[in-house]
Amino acid sequence: MAGLEALYTCVADKIECPQDAVVCFVHWVMIKNGYRCIGSGFEPSSRDKKSELLPADWSSNKELYSLRYRTSDTDTVMVLKVIAVDSTLIFNLMNSGTNQVSYLMVNISDHVNADQLHTFDSVFRDADDLSEKVKSRLLPRPEKAPESSRQEEGESSQRRQEEDSDPLRHGPQPHWSTHGRNLH
Repeated sequence: MAGLEALYTCVADKIECPQDAVVCFVHWVMIKNGYRCIGSGFEPSSRDKKSELLPADWSSNKELYSLRYRTSDTDTVMVLKVIAVDSTLIFNLMNSGTNQVSYLMVNISDHVNADQLHTFDSVFRDADDLSEKVKSRLLPRPEKAPESSRQEEGESSQRRQEEDSDPLRHGPQPHWSTHGRNLH
């Protein structure tokens, strides 16, 4: 959980409720997986910059959180929208380039001790499980190989199969030694 304690300490004064703690945790998982936060809200701002930190106003609305992210190797913006419904948080992560959306529902009390919000060592319950859920269900899968690469792979595989089925390539090979024989 390297880095989580430092992040949590930086935003401790903004952690006012259990959902703040869960959103902070999910933000940390995104940072750990190569994303950088560029701001809050749905629209770009002149204040946008890539950062590992949460923006100053990240927790101003306790029923709807909205954060924007970008990876270091692409210009695609990912919008994280978090909706609080009773004791559940619904996370939606949308790729603004493709409009693909992934989602995750989290029961807040399964992952946060509400009476320990300002004690980092005991605020999170089963952090490994929550981290794994975020990575497997919310974060996008790595992109597949381009079509041309897959086609070349298929052709290479087909060539190997053809070579493997060539009866002259397998079985006992003739021994062409002339040692001890007269070939006249």
